[in-house]
Amino acid sequence: MKKIFVLISVLLMMLCGCANGGKEETDLDYVKNKKTMIIGITYFEPMDYIDDGDWVGFDADLGRAVCEKLGVEPVFQEISWEAKETELSSRTIDCIWNGLTYTDERAENMSMSDYYMLNKQVLAVRKDRAEEFKSSADLENATIAVETGSAGEELAVELFGDKNIIGKSIQLDALTELLAGTVDAAILDYTMAYYLFNKADGNFGSLQILDGIIEAESEYYAIAFRKGSNLTAEVNEIIKGFKADGTIKNIAAKYGLQEAIVY
Repeated sequence: MKKIFVLISVLLMMLCGCANGGKEETDLDYVKNKKTMIIGITYFEPMDYIDDGDWVGFDADLGRAVCEKLGVEPVFQEISWEAKETELSSRTIDCIWNGLTYTDERAENMSMSDYYMLNKQVLAVRKDRAEEFKSSADLENATIAVETGSAGEELAVELFGDKNIIGKSIQLDALTELLAGTVDAAILDYTMAYYLFNKADGNFGSLQILDGIIEAESEYYAIAFRKGSNLTAEVNEIIKGFKADGTIKNIAAKYGLQEAIVY
C-alpha cells in the first residue's frame, strides 16, 4: 500500500511538471504573471523625485516606458539604499533603478544591465566658502556629507578616511546639511549636483561644484536585477530600441541629461 502511495505521488509530480512545460518560473515570468515590476528607488532628483504626488524623473519616466513594453505596471518603492541588495534578493523589489553606479562588486552579486548614462562623483561646497578649499589638503579636517552606501561615500573614505565622513540616508539630505552649514562639503553624483545647482526655481543656487580638488573617474549608471535574472536581457533589448528610435533622448531632454546618455 505504501509503495502504491509513493507511485501515485511521483505520477502527480510528473503531471504537474508537464502542465508547466517542465520549466521553472523565470524572473521574467514572475514579473509578467503578477503584472507588476516593483522598482526600488530613493529620492534622487533628477532621476527619481516626487512632483504633484507622482514619481517623476529620468529613471522614473524610462521605467514607465520599459514597463509598458513589458506589459506590466510599474510600482515605485522607496528603499533604504544601504539595504538595496537585500531588498532585491528577498523579492521586496524586482530591480534597483535609481542612478545606480556599475561596479564589478555589484556585478558579482546582481545582474547588471548595459550602461545607459555617464556620471562621476563631484565635490560640492557653499559658494561663500569656495575660496577656503584650494587643494585636497584643505579638506583633511573638513566634515563631508555623503549618502551611505553610495559611490560618493566610497570615494570620500578612500580620499580622506572615515573620521569626518557624515553618512546620510539620501544624497538630498547630504546637500541639505551643506546648505545649512552643518558640514563643510559634500560628495555626490554629478547628475544631481549639476541639475539642482542650476535649477532656476531651486533651493540650491548657493552651492557649487568645486573642480580640481578631487579626481574621480567616469562612472556609468546601470539597472540591477536579481542574480541570473532573464529580465536583464529583456530590458536591455527594450532600451536598445529606445536609443535607436529617440525615445531615451526625448526623456533625457526633459531633465537636461541628453549629453549624458551612453549609446
